[in-house]
This record gives sequence, structure tokens and C-alpha cells, in this order.
Amino acid sequence: MDDFKPTPLGSFLIKVHSRCNLMCDYCYEYNSGNTSWKRKPKEMSWEVYEQTLVRVREHSVKHGLRKQFFSFHGGEPLLRGADFFRKAVERARTVLQPEIEIGFGTQTNATLLTAELAETLADLRIRVGASLDGPRHVNDRYRVYSNGNPSFDDAMRGISHLLTEPGRRAFGGILAVIDVTEDPVVVFDFLARLDPPQIDFLEPHGTWDRMPTGKHTVDDTVYGDWLVRLFDHWFDGHRSDIPIRKFEEIIEHLYGGRGDVESFGLEPVNLVTVATDGAVEAVDCVKAACPDAEVLGLNVFDHSFDDVLDHPSVRARQVGELALADQCLGCEHKVVCGGGYYPHRYSRESGFRNPTVFCADYRKLIDHIGHRVGEATHG
Repeated sequence: MDDFKPTPLGSFLIKVHSRCNLMCDYCYEYNSGNTSWKRKPKEMSWEVYEQTLVRVREHSVKHGLRKQFFSFHGGEPLLRGADFFRKAVERARTVLQPEIEIGFGTQTNATLLTAELAETLADLRIRVGASLDGPRHVNDRYRVYSNGNPSFDDAMRGISHLLTEPGRRAFGGILAVIDVTEDPVVVFDFLARLDPPQIDFLEPHGTWDRMPTGKHTVDDTVYGDWLVRLFDHWFDGHRSDIPIRKFEEIIEHLYGGRGDVESFGLEPVNLVTVATDGAVEAVDCVKAACPDAEVLGLNVFDHSFDDVLDHPSVRARQVGELALADQCLGCEHKVVCGGGYYPHRYSRESGFRNPTVFCADYRKLIDHIGHRVGEATHG
């Protein structure tokens, strides 16, 4: 890697609140065995936020970057309220623009989303992703309050504000965690009735030491089977106008394109996390792999984002094939899969130098999508 040139950072996950009003069973933050959140301030201070802006500007100017993206994240970011978002966006635009164009997004469980807040987020041009796993009985199996009460009604009430004329300007899509015990057609058709701009179906986190829920061995294809059935339903014309991000990423890579998510492909990842205390951390979901997996020992006060690029954990997400396990190097799906999502490669024995624990699932899914799309394209 002596001649490796890192890719400058272009996307920042800003942890504006470290707590959440829900306690979802599968949450990587609170229920994966990683308790680092307990040591963090509940809210990011304005001092930390302002210093983050200084570092982003410094990094962007040095590398000639004209665009950056901030994702306001938690915990539950809407715990900060409308005034925070107004000030945060105003300060970012003041510090970065006009030289650097800044885009904004946020991911919320939607339970705190009101009509007024939805309109505020739309006016600020913050794209809102809402987390919802499906119909009531699906969503409320895992997405509950800390007292066990269900969240579906509150989430649907919040999402309803994204379905209005002002809310639609902010609506970025639905994020749903897959439950393989449920019918994918039923789940998709329910979510499609909300007419979201896109749907992102995610597997629950798992590693080689801790299988994802419903997957008993690395060789079974329960998630691949679920996704294949969903793909056929969608591809055969059932609301195929709604992008399903996972499928579109796979198709893009199959035909030589570049993707937009870290979980597929070999493109260098240009995303890092800034925690509420100003610590700069690796991809947030890596917390599901093992305790302190996200810790880089860096912060926005003492370190530049170029220092971050030099960190081995960040480089591992930028060097493409050089970070892959031997099994992946000879795989026909290497360029499409890219070894899978980094947190899902972990084992105590060999760290992150493994294929994704969903390897068998992705082999089946990629083969199937390649066959179906090729058949439709060439007859």
C-alpha cells in the first residue's frame, strides 16, 4: 500500500444526540454489547459542531472539494428539536458556502416528527429517512420503547407528515430491517403504499461469531431466499417505480457502474462519524462487531481529517481488493459484492479479513438478479 492515495472525505455522519427514545432489539448502538454510548455526552455541543465545520472546511479546501454531505444522526436526532436544525444548517452554510456546497440528511424513527418539524426540515432542505420495518405486527416485534410498548402508531403518525405537500419535499425514503420470518411481498406492498422515494432493506447485523437473527450457519441462504422473492415481485412490475436501494446497487455494479453505498462494490468509502464528544470514529454500524471497534483515538480538536485518512481502520475501507479475504479475491462476484459490509466481516479469529457473513445469501441474490436482468435485456 506504499503508493496508496486515500480518497478525501465527502460525507460526515454527525451524531447530534447519543440517546434514543426507542430500544429496538436489533440496534447496533444499544443492544450489540458495545456500551460506548454511555460514555458520550447526550448532545453534541455547539463547540464540537463548530470545530467540526472548521475541520470540514479545512479538509475540503486542501483537496479542492466543492461538495460535502452531513447526515444528522443519533440515537434519535429529532430529540434535538427544530431550533437545533435551523441553527446547525445556518452555521454550516455560513462556514462552508459559497465555496463548498453542503447537503443535509437525517435518519429518524419518526415518532417525534410533527407537521411543524417536517415543514421546517423541508424548508432547510434536509432529506428525512424514516425507519419502519413493515405493518404493525412486523414493526412492533423489534421496534419498541424501553418499556416494551409498541412504536408503530407513533411512527406512522410521524410519517404521515412526510406525505403532505410540504413533507414530501423532505421525504428521503424508508429504511426497513429484514425479518425473514415475514413474507417479503406483504412487507413491501405495505411500505409501497406510503409511496416513498426509495426503500432500503437492511439485514440485521451479525458477524462470524454471532449469526444474524434467523441465520443458523454461514452456508444457509435464508436472507438470499427472502430477497430473491422480493426482487421477483418488484422486478415483475409490482411498484417497480419505487427504487429498492439494494437491488439498484447490485444492478449498477453488475453493469460496470459505481455504487453509492458502502455495503457493495470496491469503491473507496469517504464517510466517517463525528460523535457527540467530537471523537472521529469509523463507520457507525461497526459497533455491532465488537466493543470499541469504532474507536480511532482521534478527535476534531486535535486532529485533521487528513489524520483520519491515515488511520488503518479508515484505510481498510478505501483500499478495495487489498482489504479482502483470500476467499473473496477469487470470487466471480468480487466487484459487485466487494466483500460485503465491513461490520459483517468480523470474527475474533481474523478480525475483518473475512467475507461477509451474508456471503452465501449474496451469491444467490447476485446470480439471480444477473440472470433476471440479463434475460430481460437480451431476451
